[in-house]
Amino acid sequence: VSYIPATFLGAPDVGTELSVLPAHRLLLEGRGYEAIRLTTLGCLGALMIGAVLALPLSLVFSPAYEIMRPHMHWLLLVITGIMIALEHSWRKILWAMTIFLLSGLLGLLTLDTNLVRGDVALMPLLSGLFGVSVLIPSIFRNTGLPRQNVDTRKPIELITDLKALGAGTGAGVLTGIMPGIGPSQGTVLAQMATRSDGAEAFLVGVSAVNMAKSLFSFVALYAIGRPRSGAAVAVDQLLGDVGFNELLLLIGAALMAGGVAAIIHLKLGGLAALHIGKIPYRAMCLIVTGGIITMTFLYTGPTGLLVLGTATAIGMLPAATNVKRTHCMGTIMLPCVLYFAGVKGWVLAGLGL
Repeated sequence: VSYIPATFLGAPDVGTELSVLPAHRLLLEGRGYEAIRLTTLGCLGALMIGAVLALPLSLVFSPAYEIMRPHMHWLLLVITGIMIALEHSWRKILWAMTIFLLSGLLGLLTLDTNLVRGDVALMPLLSGLFGVSVLIPSIFRNTGLPRQNVDTRKPIELITDLKALGAGTGAGVLTGIMPGIGPSQGTVLAQMATRSDGAEAFLVGVSAVNMAKSLFSFVALYAIGRPRSGAAVAVDQLLGDVGFNELLLLIGAALMAGGVAAIIHLKLGGLAALHIGKIPYRAMCLIVTGGIITMTFLYTGPTGLLVLGTATAIGMLPAATNVKRTHCMGTIMLPCVLYFAGVKGWVLAGLGL
């Protein structure tokens, strides 16, 4: 359901931040409900595939993690290098590196210091990098939303979407075991596997990555005793040790909740698509931006507003330089690389933090 505000309001939640721009693009083409259908396909498809693969893959999670852990920072650097190299031209590569480092430094300052309270530190970061930075140009663009097509009979591009679904699920499994690899990096890997960069395949892929990561964070909790998501942390605190029976219960609950959520997602998405055009687009962007700023101030104070403003400025660079917004995920990746390399303390000390 979190894809609805990401699509119609440009307000990202953790995990949906990368879907904002492609979904917003479809919204401006009158295809907002199509974005909802595509993300539903990705989530529900990945959930069903993941449920089938969860038990067999749980047998290899522990040895795979032990093999990868000493080399985790190198794996993260390789994925980062691939993301940057995909920009092709030297000018774009330099801008991609700059955006990655700037967002990474901001993430380091925000997540690893007392600048913002730890439990809400991601709020101004992600809202600025992926939310407000998308909304501000829309405020100054004198356009309205076109009439949204809510045709449930429109066929999907089955072959393309199934490829994106399979690749996204596979990448989601990888992100479920590897710390620091989020949905953004998983989606880039899925795109490389399918050689697809269309908005439709992207939305299927990113939603599949998110769902598979969520499901396999429970498998990781069972297999290696390490939660890989907020939900897994909550389950760990509630149940303690997660055994085989608990894992089966979690998978069953996920399937049941996923089916109900898919129906709600489509119904609410359809209602939003029907009525969103009645709201003046510029006014809506102003209201959402104002709401994000207000919530940031209430939860994080003046320093949170400073982080939000800085993140927004960095988040506007990809569109200005015509590079992918995924490089803004350096805000999470760079601190993870430094942590697994064992040099984060030195870097923070060198920065006087």
